Amino acid sequence: MKTATRILAKVVYGLVGSALLGAGAIILLVNTGLLPDALREGVLKFSQNNLGMLHILQEFGTLMVFAGLVTFWFIRHYEQSHAFHWAMTIYWAIMAIIHWFNVAGPWTSILSPIINTIPVVVFLLIGVLRVVTEREQSREVTPTAQAVPVEA
Repeated sequence: MKTATRILAKVVYGLVGSALLGAGAIILLVNTGLLPDALREGVLKFSQNNLGMLHILQEFGTLMVFAGLVTFWFIRHYEQSHAFHWAMTIYWAIMAIIHWFNVAGPWTSILSPIINTIPVVVFLLIGVLRVVTEREQSREVTPTAQAVPVEA
């Protein structure tokens, strides 16, 4: 079961890392001429054609690229990823909360908060699976202490 959990976590890390890296790169490449017009126009529309907001989005894009690269690093160094996994779970929980309590006003659709809750649920489930399967593994590896007679 530990191997299946490990594979599941690495696949999720790969998907999340790819999404973060891809989205960050798209935002950063807006004025380079390297993006297809449809993507460039989508980013500009999202920033409401406000160059100040686009600048903030590009700064956020650098964080997305960084988070994507760190996520890929933890695929390779899975054994060291416990704290990373729970930090990402907390990050996704915060993202979900800000979509449930939207400061921009009432929801136009409940779909946005639900979609933003999916990553926290996935990371939480994988985190719990990791705790359970790694606890089982440590019990199998650690022999039980047995009384050994001591000769005088």
